[in-house]
Order: sequence, then C-alpha cells, then structure tokens
Amino acid sequence: MKNNRLVIISHRLPFSFKTENRVTTLKPSAGGLVTAVKSLDLSSFAEKPVWIGCADFTQRTWDKHQGLVDDSFQYIPIFIDKQTHKSFYNGFSNSVLWPLFHYFSTYVDYHDEYFKAYQLVNETVCEKVMEVLKPNDLIWVHDYHFIPLPQLIRERQPDARLGFFLHIPFPSYELMRLLPRACRTYLLNGLLGADLVGFHTSDYRLHFLQSVQMALGQSTTLGKVACGDRVIETGVFPIGINYALYNEAYHQPEVEQERQQLLTSYPGKLIFSVDRLDYSKGVLQRLDALEAFLNQYPQWREQIVFLLVVIPSRDEILTYSERKQMIEQAVGRINGKFATLTWLPVVYRYAPLSFPQLLASYSACDVAMITPLRDGMNLVAKEFVASRQDQRGVLVLSELTGAANELGEALLVNPLDEYEVAEGLKQALEMPPEEQARRLAAMQQRIAFYDVKKWASDFIQLLLNTQSANPVGRGLTLTGKTRSSLLTAYSKAKSRLLLLDYDGTLAEFVSEPELASPSAAVLETLDKLAQMPGNKVVIISGRDRETLENWFGRLPIDLVAEHGACQKQNGSWEVNNRDETHWKASVRPHLEEVVNRCAGSFIEEKATTLAWHYRNAEERIGFERSRELLFTLTQLLPHGLRVLDGHKVVEIKSVDWDKGKLAERLIAANPYDFVLAIGDDQTDEDMLAVLTEKHHYPIKVGEGATVAAFRVSDVGQVLTLLNAFVKHPDSERVR
Repeated sequence: MKNNRLVIISHRLPFSFKTENRVTTLKPSAGGLVTAVKSLDLSSFAEKPVWIGCADFTQRTWDKHQGLVDDSFQYIPIFIDKQTHKSFYNGFSNSVLWPLFHYFSTYVDYHDEYFKAYQLVNETVCEKVMEVLKPNDLIWVHDYHFIPLPQLIRERQPDARLGFFLHIPFPSYELMRLLPRACRTYLLNGLLGADLVGFHTSDYRLHFLQSVQMALGQSTTLGKVACGDRVIETGVFPIGINYALYNEAYHQPEVEQERQQLLTSYPGKLIFSVDRLDYSKGVLQRLDALEAFLNQYPQWREQIVFLLVVIPSRDEILTYSERKQMIEQAVGRINGKFATLTWLPVVYRYAPLSFPQLLASYSACDVAMITPLRDGMNLVAKEFVASRQDQRGVLVLSELTGAANELGEALLVNPLDEYEVAEGLKQALEMPPEEQARRLAAMQQRIAFYDVKKWASDFIQLLLNTQSANPVGRGLTLTGKTRSSLLTAYSKAKSRLLLLDYDGTLAEFVSEPELASPSAAVLETLDKLAQMPGNKVVIISGRDRETLENWFGRLPIDLVAEHGACQKQNGSWEVNNRDETHWKASVRPHLEEVVNRCAGSFIEEKATTLAWHYRNAEERIGFERSRELLFTLTQLLPHGLRVLDGHKVVEIKSVDWDKGKLAERLIAANPYDFVLAIGDDQTDEDMLAVLTEKHHYPIKVGEGATVAAFRVSDVGQVLTLLNAFVKHPDSERVR
C-alpha cells in the first residue's frame, strides 16, 4: 500500500515574496533542506507532498500572490503575530536553544515568556498539522524550532508516522541540565514523540540517549529508546550537498569570469572564508589566528590575502550586532598593523554572495579556512571540496564541526588555539599539488556518494522501516479472542515449558525484598501446574538461590537464581556462572557512596551479583541517584560485567549468563509444543526476546516497551491466567 503523503514541517517555507516598485516576485530559498526534499523520489506517495512552515509574509500577500508558487508541493503557511514570533524565534529558539546546543552557555538568555511563546507556536503549528493530516501520512519535522512538536502530534494522533531531524548539535547532558527541569523534560519528551530521531553525528546521538536516560529514566538499548508502549529509533545521517551542482559549476561562464577577476586582483596566495554572522562560527578567533600567523611567519606578509565574507544574520539580536562590531574592529586592527601602501592583508565584506561569486571564491582560493567553534555539520566545507574540479586547494577545518567526521583528509585544527590554526595555515600554503589532489579526491568521492539526496532517502527509508517495526514493541493485550487462543494452544499441547519471573510477576513489589514471600494461593497454583502431565514449570528470577529454595524448594518445579547464574533441576542446584566475583571489591564502593547520598536505599549482595535498591528512597532523589549510578557504572565497569536497570533497582552481574541465555538452553533441552514466558522488568526482556516461534508466547506484565507479543496489566492478571491453565476444560482431559 502506498503512503498517502509526505508532510514536511520546518520553521520557514522554502520561498519568500519580494516586492519592488509595486511588483511582487517569488524568491526561492536554496538551503540544504530544500534541495534534499525536492530531490526525493516521491513516487511511493499517493498524493502531492505538503510543506508546512511559518510565514514571513502577511495573509494578504499570500491570498494575493500564492499563484506565483507553482511546483510539486502544496504549501501551508502559518501566520504568527509578530510579538509571539519574536519571542519564539529570537527569544527561545535563538537566545536559549541555539547558544546552549552550540556550547555557548554564557550566552543563554532564558525568560519564561520566551518559553511560553515557544510552547504556543508549537501548539499552533500542531493544530494546523491536525487540520490537514490524513491517515497514512508520513510526517517529517525539522530542527530545533519544533523539538516539542513530535509529542504534541503524537498526543492527538497516536498512530502518526513521524520522524524528526536535528540540524544543529545535540549537547551533552551536563549542558541540558542547565535548563529548568520542566523545560528540559518538555523538550526531551517532545523528541520521544517521534518514531525516528536523526542526528548528524554519533556524538550528538549518544548525548541525546544519555539525556533521556539521565533526565527521564528511559531505558536505551542499541540506539533505541523504550518509552511507554513504544520504541523510538535513533539514527546518524550526516547531511550532504548537491554535489553535482557545485562540481559542475566550475566551468560555468559566470563562475569563470568571477574567478578570473579574483585571480587578477589577488595574484598571491588567497585564503577564503565565508560564514553567517554568528558567534558559533569563530570569525574573531579566525582573525586572531591570521594575526598570529603573520607575526610568526613574517615571510608570508604581502604574499597572502585573507578574503573574509560574513553573511548578515539575526542583526536584531544584541549578541549578533555586538559580534559584527567586534569583527570589524579586529579587521581594522590587523589591517592597521600589517598593511602597506600596496597590500591589505584582510579584505572584508559584510553581504551575501551570489552563486557565481561563491563558486568563484571556492575555486580560486588556495586555502579554504572553515573554523567554526561549533557546528552541527558545516556544508560550506563540503561545498568547497565539491567545487574543486581542478583538485587544487586545501581545506583547513575545525575539528569541532560535524563535517570533520567525514572530511578527515582536511587539515583539522582546534579553532580555539590560534597558534595551531596558524600552523595549519602554514602547512596548507606549503602543501604540494600532488598531496592537495590526493586529499581532495578522497573527500570528493565520499561526499559525492553520500549527497543530499541520499541523506533524505536514507532517513525516509529508515523511518518507514522503523514505523513498521514499532507495533511489535506494543504487545497485544491478552484478552478476548487472543486469550482464548492462548488457552486452547496450552490445552492442546502435550509438552509445555512455563518460564515465570517472580518479583512483579507472581508477587507485587514491597518495601523490603525479604517481605515478598509467595502467598499460599501462588504456591498452590504453581504446585497444581507442576503436577499436570507434560508441564515443566521454572521460576526464573534475580533472587538468590537460598531465598528461592526457602520459598519454593518443596514444590516439584525448577528454579533459576540470580538471572541464570545458578539453577535447580531434578532436586539439585548447579552453578552456571563460575566467576570468582573478585570484581565486587571494585564496584561496591560506588554503591556505598550512593547509599550515603540517598536515604532509604540499600545494597543487596548475592552470590554472583550486587544490587542497589532505592524503592524506599524519596522518589525524586532515588531516581536521580539511579541515573548517576547507571552512568558511572557504564563508564567504569570492568570488562565482562553488565548493568541491569530494573524496577527501582540497579544490579551488576557477569555477562556470562542472563535470563535469555538460560531460557534458550531450557527451550533447546526438549521439543516443547508450548512455551510461555512471563516477566515485568527490563531484566526479563532477554528472556522474552528468545521466544520467537509460532508456539511461543512471551508476555509482558505492566506498561513499557517490550519485545513480547502479548501483555497483561498486573500481577493479578498473571495469576488469573495461570489459574485458567489449571481450570481450563480441556486441561482436565490431559491430566
């Protein structure tokens, strides 16, 4: 079945209107997102794609001139009043999120009215989406302006198919926690409304995963986030460029003419730099590096020219207008210090470049100096590489850009170290042509393959695959026909294996682990099940073997203790995990430290595991300490150990055995006609995951994402199901 439509949501629409001399014309945008989306193969969609964004023109202009827009998209502008949009865009988006996500925390200017405006605009956009959304639409939300939007849409349309891509860095958790608690929770939950969240680099992805684990307590495995009854996929998609556009422009007449003028005007070595006006771009630090270069290597004076182009951006924000003045003062200082009557070291322009001027600058320069202090990707670097059809020129690139992960053949520098950048400039200016060609050829091959079209198509394809896989994580509620089918399968089977977790499955959680002994009713039900011909009943628990033996030793059932470390079969115990547990000495101090900082928590030591329980601690403090402990242990654990994030317990054990490995061994021991596994915790997912055959029945107890095909709500429903096995009419026949 074809998807209905692709729905793109971004802050701006890919065009604007320009009126001169009472004549209004359409001005298309030329950003990477526009190129990517318009390059997609839309043949898999049944209808014309939709693009939703905030209008930078009036309703009257749209009503009068929307006929000028004539392409393959249906455009839906959203009109926001000026004051609200200013607080949303200049306020929260670009005075809070932009500096924080780019690691400029001192530039963050947080105000409640900014946050409220940000929420209001996202709500407004969501309402518009709801008006136009159709069943089976594929929604793709873009960038930091709309971080809450996926969850807002999900709340109104639970079955929405939705992806989100962040075009800027995602910061470390230490920076995210600078935001007020309600704000950061709102943002992180917003992203968890998506089926797929995409980032430029693995670092940004890992920062996001750590933040949702630390701030929200969501479990993460292999890049996936378990959230409620959903599984959110994350992915790395380094955005590309239209490689052919930049590479093939080399011989365009306008480009050749502009290039020749540059080469004539600057016969020496030309260093080129172009950036938007933004503190994250490091223009001031670049000028400091040029000054250091001219001081250290005076022989290069009058031999080079630095062509610095700054594109106007967000002048109305104070930090930006101040930055412009500082750049102009630095240019004046350097020129005043080094210039001669016939030579100017810095040629500065504060204005946009036309496409021919940009391509001419790329292809005429000897060095492209692209050194932002922090950048999500940086497409300027890729554009320079693509434009060099002659395979000449050197890229000096900041190691703090996303592009540095792909452009390893560039001269990578720390933009905050002016002397390192100066050395990079010297190396670039002295690099032999053969080495220039070798480096450029490798980078060109890479970015030609992963261009902007592949970026977009890869994201869409993974989103489609992710959406089709997500319902597996929901688990069918075990009621009605589903429950009847299960009971029938049980009664017809001649050999059955029942794998049962204990805490949270057969017994409710209590304040002290030793108080959770099984009731007489539970013991009676287990005994009856075990007595039935063809049944093998196994309690598979994280409990220690002494406790399990004390509680269940008199029953004709098998027992598995400490997540598979040891088991009781045919009346005798055997040890699977022969680890000497010498690791406990290095791990225990970390647990003791957390106990000292979390009243009510305690350590439980078993034969092969250590566990820190916090169910008796104050809820907020216990949760925060558990996140800290999980992160600490994940970073510091010796090889061969595993951390389990359970229900108000953090447990450390050997990786040699877990419930999944033990379940696999039990299943393989006999050709069972019916296999059932029930568990409530993240630690049970290993066991539930191995039940993949048609006659296997994995059941999740309670809420939360799961690999299980079925779900029951609580312990009571588990016991009701087990009693139904005992009392089912057909079961009398097989007894």
